[in-house]
Amino acid sequence: MKLAGLSLEPGERLSGSELRSRFDRGMTGRGIEICYDDDDQRYLRLFSSDTGPYGDDVTGGQFTYIGEGRTGDQTLTGGNKFLARAKHHPLPIFFFHRGSAGADWEYQGQVEVVDYAHGPFEGDDRDVYRFVLRRRHERRERIDEEEAAADLAPAERTETTRSRIIRNTALATELKERYSHTCQVCGERRRRGVHDGYAEAHHLKPLGRPHDGPDVEANLLVLCPDHHADFDYGMIAVDPETYTIAHAYERELDGTSLSVREDHGLDADFLDYHNRTVASF
Repeated sequence: MKLAGLSLEPGERLSGSELRSRFDRGMTGRGIEICYDDDDQRYLRLFSSDTGPYGDDVTGGQFTYIGEGRTGDQTLTGGNKFLARAKHHPLPIFFFHRGSAGADWEYQGQVEVVDYAHGPFEGDDRDVYRFVLRRRHERRERIDEEEAAADLAPAERTETTRSRIIRNTALATELKERYSHTCQVCGERRRRGVHDGYAEAHHLKPLGRPHDGPDVEANLLVLCPDHHADFDYGMIAVDPETYTIAHAYERELDGTSLSVREDHGLDADFLDYHNRTVASF
């Protein structure tokens, strides 16, 4: 799936299997899911339910969404970290809500992060993250109405320079093919069709700031969507010398070995960077 070709309209209701079909990935059960499309473009899926633990009020063009983490104080890790970063580094965020009587998820459009704060949760003795979200189409409608007013003065214009990371998609594609789209962690080979495999490329030292990692084969792993998310959440660490995997909660993987081909020049320094900077257990 490529985001540019995604067909999804606000108001649509989708079952879990339909969500998998549209996005080429199933649900993880998390409220905040870190996802990637076929071009390795990161995006988020947010899920809120009337029967959930926080009772998010998602009415209106702007609303508050409670972060993830049901026990203890919520921390700025995993999905909370990526949602917080979206305040200054926007990315596509797809919002889904399920009512108390429904089994399907209603797509309510894309949202953007206006602000966030950390503080006590009502009726509990722990701190949570509150994210102020705004529906993108609501903001667009207000802007259109204002710009259509006849008495508006001509807007001042200024030239700006915008920088973005140019990924070497050919490099990632070639490495995925070398591994036959098989996850280096679990050995699973996902499919997007009868004959076509599906895997995702992960940069151990992330490309964006403040990491500024390189887009080179030595910094790349080929992973299934679930273990790609686990690397992003910091739930996996890999010994740079022995390739032994440490997993925060998946016991059947804890102590197994990362699969690395002889022709894959994986650099131990990038594994060490991930362990020190990203892994959070």
